[in-house]
Amino acid sequence: MEKLFIDISQVNSRSFCNVVFMNSHLLRLFFFVVPTISVFSSNALVPLVAVVGVLSAAINYYENRQLPKFSKLQLGLLVAFFGWITITTIWTINPLNALKLDLRLLALTLCGLLLVSSVEAQSVETRQMIAKALFIGCVFGAGLLLIESNFNAPITKFVKGKPLDAAMNLSRFNRGATFLGISAWALFAIYGQRLALRGRLLLPVIPLTLLYFAPSESSLFAVLLGTVWYLVFYGLPKTGFKVLPLLMIVAILVMPLVAKVAAPLHGPESSHSIPFSAKHRFFIWEFVGDQIIDNPVQGWGFDSARDYPNKGVENYVHVGANGNEREIGGRIISLHPHNFSLQVWLELGAVGAILVSLIIWNFFGYLKKNKLTADAAIQAMMVSTFIIALLGYGVWQNRWYVMFFIFAAMIPLVRIEQEIHSEHKEADDGN
Repeated sequence: MEKLFIDISQVNSRSFCNVVFMNSHLLRLFFFVVPTISVFSSNALVPLVAVVGVLSAAINYYENRQLPKFSKLQLGLLVAFFGWITITTIWTINPLNALKLDLRLLALTLCGLLLVSSVEAQSVETRQMIAKALFIGCVFGAGLLLIESNFNAPITKFVKGKPLDAAMNLSRFNRGATFLGISAWALFAIYGQRLALRGRLLLPVIPLTLLYFAPSESSLFAVLLGTVWYLVFYGLPKTGFKVLPLLMIVAILVMPLVAKVAAPLHGPESSHSIPFSAKHRFFIWEFVGDQIIDNPVQGWGFDSARDYPNKGVENYVHVGANGNEREIGGRIISLHPHNFSLQVWLELGAVGAILVSLIIWNFFGYLKKNKLTADAAIQAMMVSTFIIALLGYGVWQNRWYVMFFIFAAMIPLVRIEQEIHSEHKEADDGN
């Protein structure tokens, strides 16, 4: 812990600005506090990523006179994706709100890319310290999550001045559970090679145990599927690396057709062992699938899911095992369809789905460039993130959106062990 901070009393006033605000300290502090912030106030991640992304890029330029570097393909995808989003705001349901969200997401994307670039620019030693800060922060955040989710949020109630026996909706900790579950895979990728084979195979037990006692079932399911992938392709990681992007892209492109066959899973004759929340979600997906088929190429416009009408379709009616009915009122799509692929298809059409697929393919190219094709933990991280996106949050929700860039900023930390090994080998060859 003592390495996370510096003793300001030992820094003279002349060097204060050059030491305290160096990227090393800023990024270590960022990765230390992010897990805890995700648990208690995930909305705060949005301004935090924006500030740290811009500030770290400015400091890096001041120290090294280096501007962030992005490939022509990355810039091309950025322009194409947000260009298409902006075009679709012309025919969306609420053009003004959609355009505001478009500009906000563009700004967050640029800040997130600056954050990733700043982490990449750090030395191996600095990234080692950042990784330690992330590890300590995740352990600390996980402990707080377990306290809050298993003892009815005593810390939150104390901060808010509520009595300890007051009711509390524990779903407020879902995003914190998601963040910690996915971050665990990054930590496994960073430190897993130091363990024996048995230890590496038992690593997934840690996030699974954590999420078992946390309130987020979708996060638990996502990490469980990530664990399955990790164990299946542990011995064949390069094969897994070739298969995974293809599976993800195919899943995105065929999702509207998959949603169309969801009727047997939510109807009156469906199995009563399927939870109500899952049946309700299947109903939403079937409805969204129908709307996509009606306008498959250009979509209904960016952010249209937020205000999408029922178009004469009756909302979901759940029939319980005892025959009792439970009617759902209001709009069928409540803000988003709980499936990022369907949301992209609904709002941006086939054009948007293809662009998202290209972005995923480009990210796997980024992993290949960083020599991470043989890391099963990184693949499990991708699987868990993808499953959460298919089951949980709206893809444009700012606090979920910025998490993508925080996870991406962890990738340069994973290269540490490889680069240290390379440096040691070069030193030995020199001797």
